[in-house]
Amino acid sequence: MPASPHHSLIPSSLAGARIWLSGSIPDAGDMTETQRDAIAGFVRQFTRLIFERGGHIVHGSHPSITPILLDEARKYQVQGGSRDRLMLAVSRYFSKNPDNAPVDKWRKLALVDEIPEANGDQPLAQSLELLRKWMAYRCDAIVVVGGKWWQSNAGVPSELHLAIERGIPCFLLGGLGGAAQDFLNKHLHVFSLLKNGFDEAENKEISTSDNIGDLANKVCSQLERLPLVRGRGTDGISFRILALDGGGIKGSFTAAAIASWEKQTGLRVVDHFDLIAGTSTGGILALGLGLGLSGQEMLDFYQQRGPVIFPITRIRGRICHTLRHIVWPKYSQEVLHRELQDAFYKNKGGNPVKLRDSLCRLVIPTYHAVAGASHQFRTPHHCDLTADADTNAADAALATAAAPTFFSAAKIANMVAESRYFDGGVWANSPAMAAIIEAVCFLRIPLERIDVLSVGTTEEPFTARGQARPGLCGLKLRAGIIGWLWKGKIIDLLMNVQQESSLRLARNLVGEPKFLRVNTVTVPGSYSLDGSKEIGELADLGNRAALEPAVLGQVKSRFLNGVSVTPWEKY
Repeated sequence: MPASPHHSLIPSSLAGARIWLSGSIPDAGDMTETQRDAIAGFVRQFTRLIFERGGHIVHGSHPSITPILLDEARKYQVQGGSRDRLMLAVSRYFSKNPDNAPVDKWRKLALVDEIPEANGDQPLAQSLELLRKWMAYRCDAIVVVGGKWWQSNAGVPSELHLAIERGIPCFLLGGLGGAAQDFLNKHLHVFSLLKNGFDEAENKEISTSDNIGDLANKVCSQLERLPLVRGRGTDGISFRILALDGGGIKGSFTAAAIASWEKQTGLRVVDHFDLIAGTSTGGILALGLGLGLSGQEMLDFYQQRGPVIFPITRIRGRICHTLRHIVWPKYSQEVLHRELQDAFYKNKGGNPVKLRDSLCRLVIPTYHAVAGASHQFRTPHHCDLTADADTNAADAALATAAAPTFFSAAKIANMVAESRYFDGGVWANSPAMAAIIEAVCFLRIPLERIDVLSVGTTEEPFTARGQARPGLCGLKLRAGIIGWLWKGKIIDLLMNVQQESSLRLARNLVGEPKFLRVNTVTVPGSYSLDGSKEIGELADLGNRAALEPAVLGQVKSRFLNGVSVTPWEKY
């Protein structure tokens, strides 16, 4: 038969909704061929209906169902549909062997997320648990069908339990057989927990029916009546956030990681993130990426201009430099500003580029020196947040990178008056939390739709134990000024506490499966904020961290996956 007309592909009643299809087709020895055909038929019909209504199917890549889903995705795309309608999740426990899970082949027809495998004493069971949690965090409803028993266990009960625990609508179709039927026979009380809008009698009816056409239509129609998508999630793709830490010259670690990902995928970071947040050196990177510079161009900036911004001096000059640093900022703000202008505007004929010209939404944390309050330079992505729209990009970068004692406060004139700003690292050295709040509070993105890639600038093990001394009641922390100020111990303490707590809260807020942190631990004292002679080593570490198989697989699956973000609305 001819392909359906394109109007059937227009997203409508289920636009953006993610439906978790849980289950599998049991082996021939476990049920009749008629039952197996019925489950396959339901999967095919139901998937087609969801695609046509603008919804998305999420599935755990079971080999009995995945081929059917891929075939329906292929048919849908032949008619002009998009690749993101089918979202497959697979554990690295299986995908590390391409014969078991040919993810590169699957990615031609679907979005594929590779979930890290577990390394515990039960790697298979623990890896499957991680996979199921990933799907539970990302779906708006679950439909359970079939299911195979193995080793006196089955995935269907576990997945249904996770969905019920999250309070999302559940549809349990036991009439088609398999583990779903067995579970239902043993747990008739489950009807009161499904929260799918059906009463108990209606749930009993669909849970025992074997009419696949009627089931597909009834479940789909009920899903259309439910408020599945909250906020402004415009499609089933995650709202992707890139959060870049501060760290001075150690930003070369971050730049190298970004350059590696862009080279590995052949894709631009700026085309695949809905929001980029960066503090201090991370702010410089965020602005450069927003202006269209590649990760490699930003790495070149650190490698070529880093020694100019943070000059290496001879021993005698270093002593004079240190003495001067007691009274004055350590480095020249004018040099930094000039280098930023040259880097940002070189492809623009030397003409200043403003925040409104960014290719993606930006959030750049700084500190307003006069008001004594946090401030964020933003692109005009909200009708009430347009004050910084005409701020020059180099000025915003100068403000977020004006680290106290290293540079003077940055003077920036807005529409009314001139203001002074310090480095945003004093309150948001890891800007992931600031970015999440921006997405939820101002862009009205539901937490369920947010995926975060947070990139550090290396980290060192830190503890306040070194500030302790023996006492009558055990260890007592030194309270003396000299003890805490020696080698900046008090600054290290405050920065580490701020960064660690911010990252932990951000990870807890969006959920562990949706927060990917990329960083590396180094030997204490190896790298400083202004040690330009270590740029090469830092770049090497960034490249190595980016190409770790577990990291690269997730970056390619969840972030640089070939599905570009929707152009942002400017005010």
